[in-house]
Amino acid sequence: MKFKIWLAPLRNNRGAVGSIPLIFFVMVASVFLYLGIDVYGYISQQQKLTIASNELLEVIKAENGFDAVNREQFDRLLQKTGIDPAQVTLIATPKRVDRGDPVTVEASMVYECIGLKPLGKTVKLPIRVQANGLAHTFFR
Repeated sequence: MKFKIWLAPLRNNRGAVGSIPLIFFVMVASVFLYLGIDVYGYISQQQKLTIASNELLEVIKAENGFDAVNREQFDRLLQKTGIDPAQVTLIATPKRVDRGDPVTVEASMVYECIGLKPLGKTVKLPIRVQANGLAHTFFR
């Protein structure tokens, strides 16, 4: 009998107490959802930068090096994929390498995560992509 009296107040307050954990669960779930979106955004930006770097590498292999015209082509390709070219740092092998010599393209940028902004935190993750190959054209 004492057991039923002891449980009576819990039954009356159960609705009010049960809503607080639900609110915390929704908050924690939304933070994890934002973090999942950030992971997807990071991977997407990395793939776009990899594709653009590989395209530039093919041009550099055919022309035996990198120059300002190639940078303009790279910038246009980045704009088509939705990346701001001003945020991308590009290092490549300059012009006039011999056939069979290695050529490299290194592109990097910073990705800003927005998943922790509701908590007052900002996280910036670097994205680095490197592509290597051999020059194709033979000069005499």
